[in-house]
Amino acid sequence: MSERLKFFRKLMAAFEGTADPRRAIEKGYYIAPPHNLIAEEIAGRCALRPSSAHLLFGGIGSGKTTQLLVVRDRLNEIEDIHAIYIDVSLYTDISDLQPRALVVIAGLEIAQLLGANSDPELQESRQIIEKRAYGYKETRFINSITSSLSLVINGGEQLIHHKGLLSTEKRETDSRLLQAFLHLKNAASQRLGEIVFIFDGLDRLNNTQTFLHSALNDVLELAKDGVGVIVVGSTPTVYSQDRENIERFASHSYYLSYLNVTEDIEAKQFFENIFTVRDPEGVITPEARELLITSSGGVLRDLMSLTQAAIQEAYVDSSDSIEEKHITNAASSLARSKILGLSDPSLEILQQVMQDVVFYPRTKEAFQLLLTGHILEYRYPKRGFVIHPILVPVIQNLTSSASHVAS
Repeated sequence: MSERLKFFRKLMAAFEGTADPRRAIEKGYYIAPPHNLIAEEIAGRCALRPSSAHLLFGGIGSGKTTQLLVVRDRLNEIEDIHAIYIDVSLYTDISDLQPRALVVIAGLEIAQLLGANSDPELQESRQIIEKRAYGYKETRFINSITSSLSLVINGGEQLIHHKGLLSTEKRETDSRLLQAFLHLKNAASQRLGEIVFIFDGLDRLNNTQTFLHSALNDVLELAKDGVGVIVVGSTPTVYSQDRENIERFASHSYYLSYLNVTEDIEAKQFFENIFTVRDPEGVITPEARELLITSSGGVLRDLMSLTQAAIQEAYVDSSDSIEEKHITNAASSLARSKILGLSDPSLEILQQVMQDVVFYPRTKEAFQLLLTGHILEYRYPKRGFVIHPILVPVIQNLTSSASHVAS
């Protein structure tokens, strides 16, 4: 293997945006974002009141996971708190999140912490959690058909059962589950102290009703049992009609917006520091760094993706440095992938935002564009919406082509 190949592989690894953010923190790549130190604020409030509930909103790729991992590390420095980070998507399909799923996941995590245990009550509680999590098979023995029929048919009369509106079965099942969880939680608290769960991955859930009735009802139940909870939500949730109901579930809510690198000097410096730490040799030229920062739109994940794509362009170009032309090619490829599959109403919304038409998300297309990062929201130094910078040339070309066809 050539030294050049080794070096470029190392550089690619330094900008691995899809990897576990824990590795970036361990390698010393973590840099605190400017202005609002959300991780420190959440950790401070949880330290003071471990059983509190917190909601963190923000767009995909805004750095929420990294902030949550920092919160976990800060809390675990406190001797009487044990914080557990959970990526919910590793347990279940986020789009089909069921009520009590978070309680079950939390129960599984606690059962794993407790390990093998001879206490029969703990063993029973663990079995209840596992059965609710993974389901179970049950064998029932029934009498013969003749004897079974005699139970429902007597003297020519047939007994028909009409189910009432209120079923006690679900309440009884939930009660057993919650009691089992509480039993496990109390055992863990005696050993580890206050328990705080950090649920990540729910920012991919853009159905506010599911978020409200499945995720947040579970948050409420966990909080009742004296468990601290930090949960993430998606940007569209902030603009939904259920916003007030959602925010009532938590002690505090926070919003991690994208960074306006064109109007915020500190935000731009933050991105420049990322290059200083991850590319100390300066293989990415100053001009290329500038273009990467601008093209990213202040989205951390996109900065990483664009940089990696530019590194690949430079390698196949036999260049020993990453230059502006490599960023331009990388941005064009990413823009094309983002545009593919968009509906006409979505393209029309993007054109309106690019023309500075007042934008406020109300339709499902608008929410989806926010969720996917086609439209970016900034909150500092002033609040506003823009389309992702790499999409601007594509939208301009589409608008120009449409005008020529019309004429």
